[in-house]
Amino acid sequence: MSKYNSFSNIIFDFGGVLLNIDMDRAFKEMQLLGIDDPNIIRQEFEDQGLFDRLEKGKITPEEFRFGLRKYLKNGVTDKEIDQAWNSMLLDFPEERLLLLNELSRSHRLFLLSNTNKIHWDWYTASIKKEHGVWLPDLFEKDFYSFRMGLRKPDLKIFSDVIDEKDLNPADTLFIDDTLENVIAARKVGMNAHFLDLEKGETILDLI
Repeated sequence: MSKYNSFSNIIFDFGGVLLNIDMDRAFKEMQLLGIDDPNIIRQEFEDQGLFDRLEKGKITPEEFRFGLRKYLKNGVTDKEIDQAWNSMLLDFPEERLLLLNELSRSHRLFLLSNTNKIHWDWYTASIKKEHGVWLPDLFEKDFYSFRMGLRKPDLKIFSDVIDEKDLNPADTLFIDDTLENVIAARKVGMNAHFLDLEKGETILDLI
């Protein structure tokens, strides 16, 4: 990686950085199930909202679906909820997979993602089916918010990764498409790159 070659460790965000996503698709699908007020979606993404608690592993997928049903039309099934929620998850381009394989020869690679069990089940199975690889095998260690009980940009989630893998923050590059998360990583001493998706930037541009 041209200007980042000097770093021994690279921590990737997942959604937006490696996996293409479209949040608006999920919002539109949720509207079809009965959530016609976008403020409800925003509210449930805030601290201690349903989406937030799901991504911190504070509630199970079953509890998430139960809590969401108060906003939905009668008769909506678990499968329909999961399909709407997963609709934001798009493709994992092969060139990004090849990049990870190449980088793994010279760098320690890690994944740090705000995600949840419903999404994790879907995209690990999808990537396995499409590319024949098990996502965790691409990294020395993959870290997920729903297992750690924390979400970016909480500084502790970065510190926990550093401590568990005994990383030197100054020798570690973090790549994320959310500026708030990048700023947080810098606060714990990491070098961090904001991947500007609105400008069409991808991780391939960093090579």
